Amino acid sequence: MLDISKRIELINSLLEQDTEQSLTYAALESRLTLEYLCYERFRLYFSYLSESDLKNWQPKHIIKQISGEVDDNVAREFSISISDERIDGRLPETKEEFESIKYTPLGNQPELNLNKLHKLWNSVSNVALHIPVPSISSDSINIYGDKDKIREKVSEVVVFLSNIKGNLLVSGSFGKEYSFNCFVCDTKIKRPVSSLQQKTALSCINPKCQESYVIQKDKHDNFEVIRNVIKFTCLGCNEELEVPIRAFKDLRFNQILNIRCGNCSTLSEVIMRPLMKSTEAENSHNKALQRTSR
Repeated sequence: MLDISKRIELINSLLEQDTEQSLTYAALESRLTLEYLCYERFRLYFSYLSESDLKNWQPKHIIKQISGEVDDNVAREFSISISDERIDGRLPETKEEFESIKYTPLGNQPELNLNKLHKLWNSVSNVALHIPVPSISSDSINIYGDKDKIREKVSEVVVFLSNIKGNLLVSGSFGKEYSFNCFVCDTKIKRPVSSLQQKTALSCINPKCQESYVIQKDKHDNFEVIRNVIKFTCLGCNEELEVPIRAFKDLRFNQILNIRCGNCSTLSEVIMRPLMKSTEAENSHNKALQRTSR
């Protein structure tokens, strides 16, 4: 867990130097500290959420995604206590019995005000970490921003950091989980059952694995796991080839993906090119099928 007091001490020492350079460095240290606060929480959820499934790289949105898909306690404040007391020689069973025994506090997780954090994260960058694009009305181009504005925003970050009080971070889902092993690399993939009530797409958490899956409920209300693939026919033996859809994610125009058949070893090339189809013709075909079915 980040030692926030040391970060505040460093930022304040840069503010005290009161030069354009030191204030700029203070803004950079402030922004990095805010990022770290989010990323250290994300790191605790590596076993649930693949980096490939992140919808946005900004720190605030990463934590919000974890909150929505894995655990909504990730940014909340709460305390944890333990107890080894028993009731008539047995463990407590009811809510009333759990509340009646004595506990020893372990610590608390501090709240992370994401909206405030995101606003500060942007503001220190705007006043210090970018050179404004010159315009026709610009007198000159300055390497550094306005000292007073930088000091004001960095001081706001210091106040924000000073109000974060806690000594632990907790990860994991507090409810029932569903898990399965990746069909290819055997890495365990898990998600809270509460987040899988609708059809869900997710990737293997192994950064070296390209597999991804769709999880949905079947007619018996059981979870069904389907590999997310694109199917091709081998040009040598007509064997069906299944290629993980993530293998195509970063392909550029005219880039070639080589596919070797596991049955006959024929090497086929898939070329990334635009495909045009007539939606009007497809709609006419669908209407014809509907008339035929009647």
